[in-house]
Amino acid sequence: MEKFKHLETILTSDRIDVFLRLAPVAYLVGMASFHIQQAHIWDAKHGLLLMGDYICYWLAAVTVLAGAPFDVYDNDAFRLVAENFVAEYGYLPFMYPPTYLLAMVPFGLLPNWLSHILFFSLTLGALALVGRIIWGGWKGALIACAFPGVLGVLIHGQNSFLTAALFGGALAALGGKRYILAGVLIGCMTYKPQIGVLIPFALLAGRFWTTFITAGVTTVVLAALPAVAFGPEIWLAFLEQSKFAATLLDQELVEFWKYLSIYAGLRMLGLPDQAAMVAQLFFAAGCLVWVLRLWRSDAPFELRAAGLVAASLLASPYMLTYEYIILAVPILFLARHAVDGNLLPFDTTLYVLIVLLILSARAIADYTGIPLGSAPVLLTMFLTHRYYKQWEHRRVNVAGSIRPPVSSPAPGA
Repeated sequence: MEKFKHLETILTSDRIDVFLRLAPVAYLVGMASFHIQQAHIWDAKHGLLLMGDYICYWLAAVTVLAGAPFDVYDNDAFRLVAENFVAEYGYLPFMYPPTYLLAMVPFGLLPNWLSHILFFSLTLGALALVGRIIWGGWKGALIACAFPGVLGVLIHGQNSFLTAALFGGALAALGGKRYILAGVLIGCMTYKPQIGVLIPFALLAGRFWTTFITAGVTTVVLAALPAVAFGPEIWLAFLEQSKFAATLLDQELVEFWKYLSIYAGLRMLGLPDQAAMVAQLFFAAGCLVWVLRLWRSDAPFELRAAGLVAASLLASPYMLTYEYIILAVPILFLARHAVDGNLLPFDTTLYVLIVLLILSARAIADYTGIPLGSAPVLLTMFLTHRYYKQWEHRRVNVAGSIRPPVSSPAPGA
């Protein structure tokens, strides 16, 4: 315990600020090195192609612009499209709803490298803005950009900046009583439905009726837009193709060490598919109960927001480690709560441990078979629960210190 206390004294606010300023620069250097050394292809016909999962989004947009939107959800047809550009790189199926497909179409008008840079500049910029709003100053933007999950998103070429920005923006709007905006942002999150499983329950438990209804209306409107643009059959094509997505888990088409879910961790330990899925469902039910308790309470909004985001990451079995960036949202809310006079012993140590696990959990799972993917999220939930118990304890003490006034004796008594 003394070692941890020593760590708390070493990690002063000035030293943390130095890390916050240096980390984004290091991430950009790391991303540039990755693309320069391993992940770029120069083709005389197509120009510079930056690799990573984003190539799949861009190719989907290019396919739509070529007049063949249904080919995006036909794995065989889409494979031929991909091979025309990056045959040696491999094939990535497009497994997002038509709402996301429609949103990506404008990015298909640009060359791949420019589309890639623009997409990640815009989405990381949006996350930085959300960080500023949550924190109440530009230091929040710096925390978001310095969060260790940033590098994973840039290298994988995933859309997790967008998910984190929408989730964080929705909660910031909700906390600021901008209920309609919060509902619109939540509706936009349906492009990645597995992240939002717990959100409707939290809104109902917190009695945020306007946000709940707005989110539902936004979801319907966004679903209707691709049906109008491509024809309603586009949704049937997506649903048919989504059967393939279900095989990614049970057949381990994506290695389990790349996931952060409880299900994947149990599969790594040798549990069969059905047993691991039952355990995942029980854990998800526990997450739901915990979130309902938080959102039915009068706890500070920062704690309710942090709890919802962290629990959402573990409620679904299909969540990969590049989604760690979404943890920036609860960490921002929790840190904001802590610096307002709610610091607890070993807080700094726990935050550092979360950062270190985000950086190392995937590699440890790959090389040792020890499933640590869920660990950073579980620690975030633990931090949230600590603050919640602190708030609860203070409330009980305050209530106990208030005594009813002693009534004066009646005249003549």
